[in-house]
Amino acid sequence: MFKYLFKRDTLFATIAVFIVMGFFSFIPINTHFLDPIHLALSDFDYNDLAYAKMHKNENTPTDTNIVIVNVGQGNRQDIAAMIVAVDAQNPKAIGVDILFNDKKDAVGDSLLSKLFSNNKKLIGAYNINAQGGRGYFYKQSANKGFANFVGQEEGVIRHFTPVDKKEQVPAFAVAVLKVADPNNYKGILKRKSTTEIINYKRKADKYLIIDGMDLIAGKAVPSVFAHKIVLLGYVSNSVNDVEDKHFTPMNEKYTGRALPDMNGVFIHANIIGMVQDQDYIHRMPAWLMWSIAFLLCWLHMSLFIKDYLDNHIWFHLLAKIAQIISAVFFVYIGLLFFHQFDTQMNMTATLAAIILAVDVLYFYEAFATWLHKKKGYKTIFTHKHD
Repeated sequence: MFKYLFKRDTLFATIAVFIVMGFFSFIPINTHFLDPIHLALSDFDYNDLAYAKMHKNENTPTDTNIVIVNVGQGNRQDIAAMIVAVDAQNPKAIGVDILFNDKKDAVGDSLLSKLFSNNKKLIGAYNINAQGGRGYFYKQSANKGFANFVGQEEGVIRHFTPVDKKEQVPAFAVAVLKVADPNNYKGILKRKSTTEIINYKRKADKYLIIDGMDLIAGKAVPSVFAHKIVLLGYVSNSVNDVEDKHFTPMNEKYTGRALPDMNGVFIHANIIGMVQDQDYIHRMPAWLMWSIAFLLCWLHMSLFIKDYLDNHIWFHLLAKIAQIISAVFFVYIGLLFFHQFDTQMNMTATLAAIILAVDVLYFYEAFATWLHKKKGYKTIFTHKHD
């Protein structure tokens, strides 16, 4: 392998791989014939396997800082009563993950309007949309944040935007932290990230959930809200109830997903917990990943050239075996870093380079041989194969 590592042809062939990769990135390729595969693997990220197969964060204990109130089918008067009952216990903050898009009954609207206007611990949620609507209580809300998730329309929720750069407003979870935990709120702003990867740690069963109707009927113990972050939102009672439910990496079916697995209120809770614990997912810098991709492609190209010149009869078999082993190995390394070190390694460039290396080698050999005959270019591709 090292016999050809520092040969000029090895370096030039490696550079050719990345030129081809760059060329392909600018060509729109029609792949409708792959639609069945695309649909089955749509929005698939191999890091999801860290949750589905490697059980990332499976042993995380129940969150004792956040309490969820399930508003169920309660009307606006009921929701106002739930807020009053929670507020009486002196919580750190009350996040209302409910979109009040239009006016409804006069009594409920009036009660909620006063609460959003006067209660400094209350945080409202709204959606940023192209139509410009922000919700019925948007102007009255002293504290508010947008509840949109990155990828909400397409599929799996893996990221969130801490602050909308255009409108300079915080995400709902960040707005809750602004009230409940100012220090960590400042901490996430200092990161200045356009998007953050959500470090999912808990499913619904890892949160204390209080039924809102039981709360206002006096059937729940209200003291559990004292000095806690309280989130009001809709919680599904069955897997088939998909209201305000989204796909997440914690979905046990990581390909061809049939049903979303997590209500929005729990996604917000995971974001809040991640920021409070300062347990972020770190990204390997793009320049480092491209440097690694080039180095590994160079090593593979040296191996492929050795087999191509010295053991040509077995070249195809050995090359394909090496490509498969490398692909599995580097995906595993990426998963290991994500699972153990909360670090995302984007191995796409590495995998693409290794897969293209053999085919590019054929083209490079033909080009180098032509240059040798026409211009006297010195190349290792001048002798007959064994």
